[in-house]
Amino acid sequence: MRKVRPRRVEEDSTHQGGWLFADSFLALMVIFLATISFVPSIGGGLTGTGNIGNIAGGNYVKGLNIAYEKFDAVQIQKDIEGFIIGEKLPRSSKVLFAKIVGGYDPNIEGENEAKFRALIFSAEITKAEIEYFQNAKVDLGASKLLKKNQIVLRLTLSPQ
Repeated sequence: MRKVRPRRVEEDSTHQGGWLFADSFLALMVIFLATISFVPSIGGGLTGTGNIGNIAGGNYVKGLNIAYEKFDAVQIQKDIEGFIIGEKLPRSSKVLFAKIVGGYDPNIEGENEAKFRALIFSAEITKAEIEYFQNAKVDLGASKLLKKNQIVLRLTLSPQ
């Protein structure tokens, strides 16, 4: 007579998969929450100063927002120097990032015309060789909140 072997009961570990997913998710959330505390807080507004936060370990907490109706290299330089003195920043401060926003009237034209005016303003800054903008990263933008002939510079200063 044949001997009947009893079936072996194997362990089923599929119920542990949910806990593995939950633990992995928890670990990712801890990493995410730890890293968001170092993201700079970008300020808003088109005039005055905004809180930019600590940038690359620097201690600069202010950004400069200024509006112009025509390009004037001397006035731009004076405005930046006045801001540096007023905020008691080191004289060696330079523009790290510049957002140039052109204004437009949505009834007459589109955003592209405003961005083109911002591009021309950027080219004039480069042509004038303003020392503060030597290594600045530039971004162009458009806003229907500005007048058609207005350009706003949103500058972030950094130590050199």
